[in-house]
Amino acid sequence: MIKVAGLWELGYSAPLTEYDTWHFMLRAFEVDEWCMSPVSGLSKEELTERASLGTFIEENPALTTVAVDEHGVIPLRDFSHPPNALYLTGKAGRSALALGSVSVRIETPSDAQGLLWPHQALAIVLYDRQVKRGSHGS
Repeated sequence: MIKVAGLWELGYSAPLTEYDTWHFMLRAFEVDEWCMSPVSGLSKEELTERASLGTFIEENPALTTVAVDEHGVIPLRDFSHPPNALYLTGKAGRSALALGSVSVRIETPSDAQGLLWPHQALAIVLYDRQVKRGSHGS
């Protein structure tokens, strides 16, 4: 089971525009459920919205919450993906690190951190999950 939850950027990007950056990538990696916060009113079949990420976490107690963050503890290359995971992302300037029971970071060749948008970081993490599990749709 793979679920994903993130924060809308709200401010410089409208949820409808941001939706397009997430939607096709999540479908490609066969994510079971996608949630964004806060509630924007965007009505899309494959999208759930909650007032907070904490609410979505509480609704999924059987899943291991994994924060994807540039300050995460475990480097992605060393990370063992749990079979049932809820991957959390923050947004520019706001981390989801405190919400995850586990945290993972993507190391980049540069010392600069925070160069990946949340949907880009999550695509890398989901690809890593697929490769390490040795199959599609795990």
